[in-house]
Amino acid sequence: MIKNEKQYNISKKLLNDINLNIEKLQKDTTQHPLRNKLMLASALNMQKEIEQDILLYETLKKDKKGILKERLFSELPTLLTEYKIKSGLTQKEFAERLGIKEQQLQRYEADNFKSVTFKNLLRYLDAIGLEIMIKETRMTRTNKNASRKKQSSD
Repeated sequence: MIKNEKQYNISKKLLNDINLNIEKLQKDTTQHPLRNKLMLASALNMQKEIEQDILLYETLKKDKKGILKERLFSELPTLLTEYKIKSGLTQKEFAERLGIKEQQLQRYEADNFKSVTFKNLLRYLDAIGLEIMIKETRMTRTNKNASRKKQSSD
């Protein structure tokens, strides 16, 4: 996920470089055809991933409705980054809203907020006014895992 303008600009340049590389690979007849096919498939895959990241970032920047999509609990940390992008906040401004130093926000963003404690995650979501709702769901997955553990311990 692209998290800021700097990463966005780097991604745009990388996409341009990949597009040039794809053109070269499509025209290259000096290499073994299988090698070219594999290299082209890899480049096309990278192109698709970067295009999706760029599209998501641009959509978040343009869409000011204030609604962020539903997600799994494990994906909550990305909510913070999406909020920052949609709000048009710089890292410094966002860090101030969260009540942390900009360097700490940079560290959190670098690891997709994996190192943030649950307590702090809730505090940050509260600080920016984002609501968390638990949606009714079936517990079959949990029950299956529990019965597997019970069977393996028997």
